Amino acid sequence: MQQSDPPDEIDDLVDEAGACRIIGGGNTPIHRSTLWRGINAGRYPKPLKIGPNSNRWRSRELYADLRKAVAARDQSTE
Repeated sequence: MQQSDPPDEIDDLVDEAGACRIIGGGNTPIHRSTLWRGINAGRYPKPLKIGPNSNRWRSRELYADLRKAVAARDQSTE
């Protein structure tokens, strides 16, 4: 099953596993260490700290970063 971009008025918060699925895809999510390396390198958005041991990502930000990556890839092939 393929995930599509949510409508603009919907901005779900997703946990670490959800962020890994959005970035890597539902069938082959990225590993959590890949997520954190990407955050530290500035490739992926930083999470919102909602509690002492709880992080959440705005799904809209994750999808926006994927769109930027696609646009950069497409520009480099022109």
